[in-house]
Amino acid sequence: MLTLFLLLMASGCELLEDSSMPKGDLPQLSFLEGEWLRVDGNNTSGNGMRVNVTNDYAVILDPAQTSLKSGDTKWKTIVPSAANLFEHQELGSDYNYYAASIKIINDDEIEINVVASGAGNFQRWVRASAATGSDKLQGPWTRVESNNPNNDFMQVDVQGDLATIIDKAQSGFNVGDIKWKNISETGSTTFDHEELGSDGNYYPATITLLNDSTLEITVGSSGSGNAQKWVRIASTSIPAVELDCSINTATTLVNGPAAVDYVVSCVVDITAALTIEPGVVIEFEENGGLGIYDNGSINAVGDANNQIIFRSTSGVKGFWRGIHVETNSISNEFDNVIIQDAGSNYVYCCNEPASLLIKSGKFAISNSQLENGAGIGISVRDDAEMRTFSNVVVTTHDEYPMRLSMKRTADLDGMASDFTGNSNPYLQIYNAAMNEATTVPSTNIPYLLDEQVLDITENLTLKAGVELVMGENTGLGVYDDGSLTIEGTASAPVIIRGFEAIAGYWRGIHMETNSLSNDISYAQISEAGSDYVYCCNTAASIFFKNGQASLSHTTISNGRSYGIYAASAFNFETFQENTVTGHQDYPMYIAAERIGELDGMGSSYMGNDKDYVGIINSDVSEYVYWPALDVPYRIESVLDVTDRIDMQAGTELVFEEGAGLGVYDSGILNAVGSSSANIVFRGLRDEQGFWRGIHIETNSSSNILDYVSLRNAGSNYVYCCNDKAALFVKGAKITVSNSFVADSGGCGIYLTGGSDFT
Repeated sequence: MLTLFLLLMASGCELLEDSSMPKGDLPQLSFLEGEWLRVDGNNTSGNGMRVNVTNDYAVILDPAQTSLKSGDTKWKTIVPSAANLFEHQELGSDYNYYAASIKIINDDEIEINVVASGAGNFQRWVRASAATGSDKLQGPWTRVESNNPNNDFMQVDVQGDLATIIDKAQSGFNVGDIKWKNISETGSTTFDHEELGSDGNYYPATITLLNDSTLEITVGSSGSGNAQKWVRIASTSIPAVELDCSINTATTLVNGPAAVDYVVSCVVDITAALTIEPGVVIEFEENGGLGIYDNGSINAVGDANNQIIFRSTSGVKGFWRGIHVETNSISNEFDNVIIQDAGSNYVYCCNEPASLLIKSGKFAISNSQLENGAGIGISVRDDAEMRTFSNVVVTTHDEYPMRLSMKRTADLDGMASDFTGNSNPYLQIYNAAMNEATTVPSTNIPYLLDEQVLDITENLTLKAGVELVMGENTGLGVYDDGSLTIEGTASAPVIIRGFEAIAGYWRGIHMETNSLSNDISYAQISEAGSDYVYCCNTAASIFFKNGQASLSHTTISNGRSYGIYAASAFNFETFQENTVTGHQDYPMYIAAERIGELDGMGSSYMGNDKDYVGIINSDVSEYVYWPALDVPYRIESVLDVTDRIDMQAGTELVFEEGAGLGVYDSGILNAVGSSSANIVFRGLRDEQGFWRGIHIETNSSSNILDYVSLRNAGSNYVYCCNDKAALFVKGAKITVSNSFVADSGGCGIYLTGGSDFT
């Protein structure tokens, strides 16, 4: 007996110690055991939630108006961490767990702070047995008995000191009406409040709490409904309503007390206006979906505390089909919407699987999240218009977060939305003609163009920070009324690169329009030059066929062919501080007439397989200023000069075998170097008589060679059938001074009769 008595005494002491505030440095887990009621927080839909704590986890008994379910583990891995503090993992509305802490306020009250931002990251809880004031009333209630039976089975949701009607039953009230207001505690089980009558007036009334789940109301005025009995709703016990497979009359889906309001087991054809109230939860059976067409529309506008949720019944990725929209109604809008677990297949054949597919018409989406999808997150066809796209998160999809045409990128809100965390981390651009002016914003992942050449026949503007990834053999072609504007900055350049960092992975950029909007600034262009963009032009990273453009502060690298090809029918409005490097051919291949538009030493052409600026075989029939570069010019044949050339000191020209320079008609060669910066004419190989030489036959006093180095010429005449010479002066006027002529295959200087030679 003594032993039994001592055991009972020890057990009693242990129970007494566990049920009080823990002593010492760390609290004990036993302090939290039992039921707790959520009474406050920054997400009011969770107020009224009940959990039961056992060991180191808490299981939901009543989820209140949240999207969670009875039986879910709300808190897990609870561990003491400091005096009056526990650390744990908190289940969020997205069914992910977040680091959080539980702070002990007193024996019957705790606070929870969740590390992640968002609704519900601050909460106040009390022991269910110690709930005081209107805390005891929080959550949904249904009216089961009264002296006005028409109003029985009405449902209200108590949040703070207000009770809002969530199901009007057969009454004349409206969902959203405040049925009870100014609730205040007058005793341990009694409350005063004001009761909304059927006449729209409020009357003094009393709530008596018979027990935790039953209350009675007495209204101070006489009349029907002045005596009522209400019971607490266990929200998970209310079955969801199954939606019909066709909605062909205007329909509103209401937010009831159930954890899941509606369930869908088919593809629902919506051909009339569908409105979904804030807080509605719709679950989809396998292969279910929503399709909006003909005269249909879908308007799902929630709020931060009452998001509208579309999800599967299983939580399995890609369990249901998704939502398909193809109507022109301005009512098509999602705001504060969550779409989960979709993308198993198309809604209507044979479109791409997507959580949300906007095939045509108009649509607005904001403050919404799409997650856990098996297909694309959002697919927007070219015939659709995104009236609003703001603060959208698309994550955890097996395909791209978004698929859209280039012109639909203008509907995006740039960095305000988040597209990270998907298997294919790109916004996929499909190949639709770019036939309307479009401004592309930068986003937090790159765009991917992986379908052939994008034809640009209106203005395309790429804003600072845009990254465009090019698929194999894709390209950009600007023609007709098209133009390309790249608005990079020093700190946020526009990047256009290959999907793989392989030289010549994609075709390049082709430009042939006369628009002043053709302006490429602060761009980084790489991996281009696999082939022509349009047949049958020369392959180049950028091919300027005709028209005009500006190119500045841009780096062009890792190309298979030429870096820049600039034909004679094209001109640079501005060319400034560019770098062309890492190409397998010339960094630039340019018509001689265009040379004067270059910025000389301001740009760099080094680091290529052929470190020369190649001169396209064309006549110099207009004035050209020939600046010195950081690489030589390379002449491939005889260059005919019939207008004036002025060469800057330090210019170097390299001639291929059989190439030469011929000045006739109205041509002038004015090559004035300096003692420290000679102008150099030499052969591609340092061999005697490697190239033809210079032929002068015009009578201008501006024909001057001063501080010139002329080597390796005299292989043959420049024009038939003159003698071989490094410099052949045919009845012309020229001044040669301070110059060096060597290694000629014929004469050094040959003067014919009638020449005026100084």
